[in-house]
Amino acid sequence: MVEVDLPSLNRCYARRRSWYPSVPMTGRKVQAIAGLSSVLDQFDLILLDAYGVLCCQGEAVTGALDALALLRQKGKACCVVSNDTLSDGEQAARKYAACGFDLTVDEVVTSLDVTLSWLPSIGDRARWGLVAPESHCQYEPLKDMVHLNACEGHIPPEVDSLLFLSAGGWTREYQENLVASVQERQFSLVVGNPDVAAPSRRNGEDWLYATPGYFLDDMVTRTGQQGRPVLLGKPGRRIFEAACHRYGPVSAERVLMVGDTLYTDVLGGAAMGFSTLLLESGIYKSVGVESAVAEAGIVPDFVAPHL
Repeated sequence: MVEVDLPSLNRCYARRRSWYPSVPMTGRKVQAIAGLSSVLDQFDLILLDAYGVLCCQGEAVTGALDALALLRQKGKACCVVSNDTLSDGEQAARKYAACGFDLTVDEVVTSLDVTLSWLPSIGDRARWGLVAPESHCQYEPLKDMVHLNACEGHIPPEVDSLLFLSAGGWTREYQENLVASVQERQFSLVVGNPDVAAPSRRNGEDWLYATPGYFLDDMVTRTGQQGRPVLLGKPGRRIFEAACHRYGPVSAERVLMVGDTLYTDVLGGAAMGFSTLLLESGIYKSVGVESAVAEAGIVPDFVAPHL
């Protein structure tokens, strides 16, 4: 996996702000709260990011299990809305169960789910290059695409569209081959997971590893791509709409999006008209969220140390 530092992550997100929804932030103020319980009565549907919010490296984040138990006790609807493109909803629900969460398949939507649902709308899939591990070729909608991992990143001449789905198995060498094979061509671009990086732990220390948004940004920066990518995951609308659709008509004012990332969770939720809660237990664990909010100009409604 390719390591990314926080300043690089922030620069990448800021550079691609035009790709993301435009949300007025003037006049917004952050309210510091202890956790979800402080505001729960204001909302009917709670949308939860997964990594850094519920779990990290196969373990529940501090306070997450208690928070989910409280949601059950209060009879509040909840749904995990994750940019995970390694797992579909069923697989993700099993991973969360291993961490102690009693989430059903119907309470989980991943970017892989959204991508697989979106793919029937495109044309000739043989003209699409796919960045994803070989195991993803088991999914019927992905079988006819050109598997760029198997091509070590080289883009064949017949490919004119690219889907950055998952960074699993993608290397710096593959990325260099991808950039070199563009040869001043322009492509239609789609990203299943727009995240630039995700938090992890190694030898007891927190670190960030590159996810598809990072490699898409790098390719666009170095090859002069002009098209605006389609975002299937957060902060794009499709994944939020897929989650809310499961709960029937829901007033946006009664929905709370909880996440650990300003540019995906908070910005995406705000663009939908939801209230947002930023947690300090994920991406911004090692830095003050006040400085991150000020730098990004993206203002959540609430900030809490953990769920």
